[in-house]
Amino acid sequence: MAVASDPIRDLRRITSAFMAMQRRAFTAQGPSADTRALILTELLPAAGLSISDIASRIGSDRPWVSQVVEQLRKEGLLERTQDPDDRRRVQVRLTPQGRRLAADLRTALTAEIERLFAGIPAPQRPAAHAFLRLLAEAFDRTRAQEA
Repeated sequence: MAVASDPIRDLRRITSAFMAMQRRAFTAQGPSADTRALILTELLPAAGLSISDIASRIGSDRPWVSQVVEQLRKEGLLERTQDPDDRRRVQVRLTPQGRRLAADLRTALTAEIERLFAGIPAPQRPAAHAFLRLLAEAFDRTRAQEA
């Protein structure tokens, strides 16, 4: 007799496994802690983000993100500039060195994800991708409602 699927348990398993995969990918690139790597990779596609935006995106608190951003700035990986639209806000951007490291981190994680998807039978991959898109959109809606 087949055991009924529990979507909450399944999502927890997926989340835990993805976090471990991400940690492996980031660790393989050097001694970057998870928060550091998350901040760098979040900034990669962005022209600049505020500390609050980064904290929201990675699910961390603003004071902790601010501390890590300052460490990354001292290492020459980030720069802080005044937001041209709101002089009270600070924008955080990658330096060229930070952009290279963030790209390396993202490449390592992408390789891990591609390896994972290779384990899904080819005919089922489109359905898996479609489900992930639905789940991501649900997360986006929830995040927007909380903001």
